[in-house]
Amino acid sequence: MTAQTDTLIIGAGLAGLSTGLHLGDSDFLIVDGQTYVGGKARSEEIDGFTFDVTGHWLHLRDPYIRKMVLDLMGDDHFLRIRRMSRIWSHGVYTRYPFQANTYGLPAEVIHECVMGAIEADRRRSDGIDETEEPPNFADWIRFYFGEGIARHFMIPYNAKLWGVSADTITSRWCQRFVPVPQLNDIVAGAVGVNDNEMGYNAEFLYPKRGGIQTVANALADEIGREKIKLESRVIQIDINAKVVTLDNGQKIRFERLINTMALPYFLDAIEEKPSEVESARRRLVANEVVYLNVGIDGPLGQPDHWIYVPEDEWPMYRVGSFSNANPAMAPDGCSSLYIELSDRETPLDVLRPKIESGLIAMGLIKSAEQVRFMESRRIKNAYVIYDFDYHQSRDTIHEWLQAVGVFSIGRYGDWNYSSMEDALIDGRRTATAILDKTHDQG
Repeated sequence: MTAQTDTLIIGAGLAGLSTGLHLGDSDFLIVDGQTYVGGKARSEEIDGFTFDVTGHWLHLRDPYIRKMVLDLMGDDHFLRIRRMSRIWSHGVYTRYPFQANTYGLPAEVIHECVMGAIEADRRRSDGIDETEEPPNFADWIRFYFGEGIARHFMIPYNAKLWGVSADTITSRWCQRFVPVPQLNDIVAGAVGVNDNEMGYNAEFLYPKRGGIQTVANALADEIGREKIKLESRVIQIDINAKVVTLDNGQKIRFERLINTMALPYFLDAIEEKPSEVESARRRLVANEVVYLNVGIDGPLGQPDHWIYVPEDEWPMYRVGSFSNANPAMAPDGCSSLYIELSDRETPLDVLRPKIESGLIAMGLIKSAEQVRFMESRRIKNAYVIYDFDYHQSRDTIHEWLQAVGVFSIGRYGDWNYSSMEDALIDGRRTATAILDKTHDQG
């Protein structure tokens, strides 16, 4: 038997849930292949510890979205946290962002970074427009920060994060996410008198209990769980007939389709599509993140919420702690870490001694005996790679989807680098567009 709904939403992550919430009482159904809602914004428990899928800190700058979340969950559901984040390199800690806080590094490193920044500033003309910036990310880094900052942090860190060289990535993704300080901030940061907090994530909210999963759960409860069909993975889509097939064989007919699953997988499920769309789909690239959930006996030796590790000597590029932000994320007398690995291939049992040595060198633990457990997880399609085929390929796909009346939204459906708040905004925007069109037709 074929079920029917006016609006079918593929994916119960934040974008899909936000769409459903904002569709209100209209006829819609959300389907998802997992046993839980939230997508990547989920939490798991291990021996009394709560872990998210790496750092999911809630940065809410949009007034509507902030009010929506606080009204839905209650103001007292969240802790309000001031970011504590540093960089660990050359055996010392420096404040985030590196480019504006080199004070404390070896003198020769500071000199190289400051002189490089001065030279870069001299080469740039005033009033640079984004269209005049270097298209290559590695060149963009040198253009704004100079050779020293590029060599000691920006180039090696981004190679570890993305898993590809910075010169293979376009710079068109980074304006929002990479702070670009003024020269006086760089100089002030080199002598230790820069008090500016830079970056989009200087403050964030975090649930007092239950991890980030509680946000998705609250959205799902408000929507009504009867409108969400879990363990229902879409395996085939007939755009012309407006029918999807689930992995259990059930078919669902729809009038409107909203996708939030990873764009390549969504396209793979569509039976018929133009050759240029098929070709563009093959050019979509994302990396895979391997991360570790780590339980620690005793307190951590550093207070940070997350720490950047740019040097190739160490197999991790970022180490974070949920329990430093919220002690309730670990049992009494314990702490937790999440560790994102740049070495995505070496087995954990081989890599573990080096990781533990790094944690000791960073002053996070005193002994490897404090590590209660270390469990590995993988995220497919973690970071969309903004290579030089990205924009044309993505545009080709979205132009076709728009022409056939399909919305593909959220970080993975739209295929971009964005935040949880962006996913919530995407859902609201899409629902508003649907309701406005329905109203106009009515």
